[in-house]
Amino acid sequence: MPRPPSRLRGDSLSDSADRQASSIVRPHAQATPPSPETFVSVSRRVRIPDSIRVARCRRLPEYGPSIVFFSGGSAIRELSRALKNYTHNSVHLITPFDSGGSSAEIRRCYDMLSVGDLRNRLLALSDESALGNPDVIRLFSHRLDKTHTDAAQCELGEILAGRSALASAVSMPQRSIFLSHLRWFANRMPPDFDLRGASIGNLIITGCFLEHDRDIVTAIYLIHKLLGAKGSVRPLTGANLHIRTYYQDGTEEVGQHRMGKARAAATKSKIVKIDLVEHLDPKAVQEPQECEIDIVSSELIASADVIALPMGSFFSSLLVNLLPRGVGRAITQRHCPKVYIPNTGRDPEMYGYKNLFECALAIIDMVRKDAGRVPIPDILHYIVIDSVNCYYCVDTSTEKIREMGITVIDVQLVEDEDCVDQQDPASLLANVQLDEDDTCGATLQKNHFLSPNKVLEVLLTLG
Repeated sequence: MPRPPSRLRGDSLSDSADRQASSIVRPHAQATPPSPETFVSVSRRVRIPDSIRVARCRRLPEYGPSIVFFSGGSAIRELSRALKNYTHNSVHLITPFDSGGSSAEIRRCYDMLSVGDLRNRLLALSDESALGNPDVIRLFSHRLDKTHTDAAQCELGEILAGRSALASAVSMPQRSIFLSHLRWFANRMPPDFDLRGASIGNLIITGCFLEHDRDIVTAIYLIHKLLGAKGSVRPLTGANLHIRTYYQDGTEEVGQHRMGKARAAATKSKIVKIDLVEHLDPKAVQEPQECEIDIVSSELIASADVIALPMGSFFSSLLVNLLPRGVGRAITQRHCPKVYIPNTGRDPEMYGYKNLFECALAIIDMVRKDAGRVPIPDILHYIVIDSVNCYYCVDTSTEKIREMGITVIDVQLVEDEDCVDQQDPASLLANVQLDEDDTCGATLQKNHFLSPNKVLEVLLTLG
């Protein structure tokens, strides 16, 4: 008797077939229909931050809110490390278009999406208190020799043979599993693969990806379990594409690692548009490519308690998340607080942007390209800033923003010891060194980094 055809898994995502998830076979409806659900909208007035709500999350993080973060970079690494103390239900949708560093060499040789940012977020969310996990984290965070190819190859050989102190420190059976994935990578490594500076974590994930029929979701799921990550981490899309940047002076660049940084410094030209292309070759004439969010990521957005557009490089870490088809619709269809947390300090990708209103407008326009002409409150509810203690490379005037129906939450986002003395307004200016040649118009002499806990107190209160 022939076996029935197997069903595709609901979390299936292939980097070679971005639309695979749309063909998922749904189970037949039950004979007895479920009880009808009733949905209502509830509004409440809260104090920011709500210390009681925050304390509850801290005490029972396993029941914490589902906060969906659209971010691919390392800007929220410290926030993610703090986040696991408040909720184990966060969702991190990571853009897989990074084209620099160790990820670039892996993408070149294996025709796959970028895994570096996925690894970074998994490590940030990992359970550092679990037995043996600090040794696992050290192994995953280690990079091979950055200068000499022979030294990097020798180092990898020592790890594979179990002679490296990094590998031997990891207890069994984790060590055996990680080394098995690493061998899958090493046995399929092209002769011209450049190991210099390669992240061991990236190589392990790549080996796991190859071992499981190039299924990145399975690979991430297994690594997630082995690291004990307290939150969900997924690539936003399975498409293996690259970011193309258009500048105001008519020039273009291809590759996330090039955008903003060198161009803004050399020509002082504003980024006006981004899209996705298939190849990294900057000389190739390429048509823009479309991709779409996978169905499971879309469902995670649909169950969010808060949707966060957090700090990070404005285009390559934030706006690029809004390019895949279906993201804008998923955001607008979910009725929950939607929050934008602007960058503090210097962001080369924001050169030419004068005020926060322009930044908010760029987010709204990107969402509307997918969702249509939806009302602004369906896209963005809140912008969170600290105008007293933090320096922003754009004007933070709020009048135009409030006219759009967006609420600006101006609240302390730095630790108490970093607060500006409000009795002495000159103390803030003392921390800002004006420089006409700087990308954003000024640089901080004394950095005011956002406090992860202060930012999370706002998000948890809204959730």
